[in-house]
Amino acid sequence: MVDNQHWLDRWKENRIGFHEPAVNQHLKSYLPQFAVPEGASVFLPLCGKALDITWLAQQGYKVIGIELSQLAIESFFAENSLDFERVESDRFAVYTSENIRLLQGDFFDLRKDDLSACRFVYDRAALIAMELTDRPRYYEHMLSILPRASNMLLITFEYEQAEMPGPPFSVPTDEVIQHYKNAFSIDLLETNEIIDERPRWRQVGLTALRESVFRLESRR
Repeated sequence: MVDNQHWLDRWKENRIGFHEPAVNQHLKSYLPQFAVPEGASVFLPLCGKALDITWLAQQGYKVIGIELSQLAIESFFAENSLDFERVESDRFAVYTSENIRLLQGDFFDLRKDDLSACRFVYDRAALIAMELTDRPRYYEHMLSILPRASNMLLITFEYEQAEMPGPPFSVPTDEVIQHYKNAFSIDLLETNEIIDERPRWRQVGLTALRESVFRLESRR
C-alpha cells in the first residue's frame, strides 16, 4: 500500500524520480488553449517542488499547491531562492511567497473554500500517484472542492500494471472518462509512446509506456 509515510520517506531518502528537472513541455504548449485570465488562481495537486510552480507564477498567475512533504516545499523555496512566510492553520502549514501559496498537508483535507478562486488545475503527478483502490476517492474529492468554472490539464501514464507495481500507476483513458465525463468535456490532446525516454522503467520490466494529455473543460 502506498500511504502518506511512503511519500514522506521518498522525499527524505531523495527517491524522487518523479520530479522533473525542467518545466513540463505539455504545460507550456497547451496552457494557452485554456485562456486562463492573468491574475487567476491555478491549482497544482501533489505539487512537490515542481519548476512548473515558478513558471506559472512568472506567467502572472496566483499558484496554489498542496504537498504532503515539508521537505519538498522548503526545498522548492530554497532551490528557487525565494523568501517565504510560514503560518500554521488547523489543517495545513501555509507557505506564501508573493503569488505562490503552498499548503503542506493531505490533499484529502482540502475544502472547497481553499480553492474558491481557482480557475485552472494542472494535474501532472497527483492522479498517477494514486493506487487503483484510492482513485475513486481522489476523483470524487477533486470534484467536490473545485469551483464550477475550473478547467484542467491532466497528464496520465498507461502501461501493463502487472509489469511494474508503481507509483506512478497506470491510469486508463476509459477510467478518466468514466469519472470526469459528467463534470467536464474531455479532449484527448495527444498520446505518445515514451518508454524509450524512461530507460530505468524498461529496466524494471516495462515493455510499453503511453503518456496521454487531456484537456478538461467544465460542464458545470
